[in-house]
Formats: sequence, structure tokens, C-alpha cells
Amino acid sequence: MTDLLISDGPAEDLDVFECPNCKETIDTSAKVCRFCGAKVNPEGALNASHLLAKVDQACSDASYMRITGVIAFCLPVGTLIGIFRNPRFIQQVGFENIFIGVCALALVVSSPFPIWTLSWWRKNANLASDDEEFQTARGVVRKVGYIATSALLVCGSLFCMILFFKFSDR
Repeated sequence: MTDLLISDGPAEDLDVFECPNCKETIDTSAKVCRFCGAKVNPEGALNASHLLAKVDQACSDASYMRITGVIAFCLPVGTLIGIFRNPRFIQQVGFENIFIGVCALALVVSSPFPIWTLSWWRKNANLASDDEEFQTARGVVRKVGYIATSALLVCGSLFCMILFFKFSDR
């Protein structure tokens, strides 16, 4: 599943890089920077463009992960809000069954995230970039991983505990 969410290569071939002298974006085929006139090392330019493409892809994946994480968090919370706005439903179904359902939903929704974050780190941990967006992306992925793992542990524990007490009463 994570192969579908994180691609192995850059989304597009970027033939641009940041000039080491003036920090403007220039084409890898340029002999000199058109902004500051600095000479361009063709091999260094190609390596820099590949790094830029990888960093851009990592930032894109992290952004997608953050958005998906927010949606995954809102789904069980929204379900709970909808349930608590209808007290008759709670009486008919029972609080225990509702809690089991919400815990199961939270488990299903949060289960891919630890694998997804580990896959992101495996792919992008060795990228050496001072790019501010990339550093932010690392923080986002770390937070998503921690939150999802915590949700799995808490909801899994509650789910097992409720099932244990529910079936041990019989």
C-alpha cells in the first residue's frame, strides 16, 4: 500500500537547480548563472537538480501525509460528535457498542500511518538539504508518526479492554 502513496522517483524531471552563489533557480544546461554570472559546474548542477527533485518529492509526500492525517483524525471525531448529538441512537445501540465501533474506526484509519512514515524516513533520511520546507516536512512526518502510533496504542488498548470486559461479564 505504501508503494501507492510514495513514489520511488521524482514526480517530474527537474532540470533546474539553485545557484550556489546567488541562490536563484537556473537551468542545468547553463554555462554561467544568468543572474550573477558565476560559472556553473555541469556535474554539480546535475547532482543539485536531482537533489532538488528528491527534496520536492519528499515535501510533497509529507504534505499529502499531513492532509490525510488531519482527515483521518476528523473521521472518528466527527463520528463521535454525530453520535452524541443523537441520544436515542446511544440508547438503542448502547454506549459500549458505540465505543467499540469508534475505537475500531480509529484503529483502521490510523493503522497505515506508522508504516507510511517509516517508509518516508527510509526513503528520505539520507537527503542532505538545508531547505526550510524539507526541514518542516521532516517535522510533519515525525509528528504524524507519533500521533498515529499513539492513537493505535490507545485505541487498541481501549478496544481490547472493552471487549474483554464485555465478554467476561457473560
